Amino acid sequence: MDFGKYTGAGNDFVITDARWPDAEGSEVARHVCARATGVAADGLVLVWRMAADRVGVRFFNPDGSAFGTCGNGSRCAARFAVDRGLVSESPFLIETSDSEILAHVDIPADWVDLEYRMPVEVVRSIPVEGPFGPATGWLVSIGVPHFVVPLDSRPEGSIDEVCRKIRHDPALGPEGANVNLVALESRNRGAIRTFERGVEGETLACGSGAMASVFALRAAGMCEPGIDLRVMGGCDLRIRVPDEPHEDGDYRLNLAGPARHLFDGNFPEDQPGLGQVEPAGAG
Repeated sequence: MDFGKYTGAGNDFVITDARWPDAEGSEVARHVCARATGVAADGLVLVWRMAADRVGVRFFNPDGSAFGTCGNGSRCAARFAVDRGLVSESPFLIETSDSEILAHVDIPADWVDLEYRMPVEVVRSIPVEGPFGPATGWLVSIGVPHFVVPLDSRPEGSIDEVCRKIRHDPALGPEGANVNLVALESRNRGAIRTFERGVEGETLACGSGAMASVFALRAAGMCEPGIDLRVMGGCDLRIRVPDEPHEDGDYRLNLAGPARHLFDGNFPEDQPGLGQVEPAGAG
């Protein structure tokens, strides 16, 4: 399997030019993303050419679960599509199972700006036991469920233990949710830490979590529609969200930040799980 390794603000992905059924994608993700025996990544991303101005994209967690919304994965997929010549110009469209995204790629600046059109729902506020005691968070559905907990300050040290408990809170549904801890410095700037289900640990960045956090903070009256959030990868993600959906019921929102190509490689096909997959365009 020929692949590229990319990072979006610290969120790292193995990306390949392929279109596989979910069963094969899941199996490959479990092996390729493994930290000790694979390439090591926060996820596997499949990208395939649909037209000169459009690519299809599919995402898989390291545990093999497939999902439809990944902000940093989409930005890295956009960069991969330009690097590999899958599209002829920028901007172009990314089609996922959840949304259609217009991607603007600036190669010299290592910068990708996404314009989303997708449904978003701020479900409700829920009390939980946070890192500093009792707290109230907001459950946001943005392709995948995110639980956003506003805090006075960003916690130091590991957040895995407390976030794992929140992630499995029965109030968040049978499959739980990603957990985002957000601390604001002002109404247009803050910092975020994210615990991702499927990864089952903290990641250095999460684009969908950053977007969900802005919707939650707006619902709580705590921030402006446009805000920069510093992620644990040391970069800022720039998010812009509207307060009301478009007339078609979907929201128009922006996510921008760095997306860099790290290296290319080839994962041996005799590794478990790679013997039955087909090349790009086969299915």
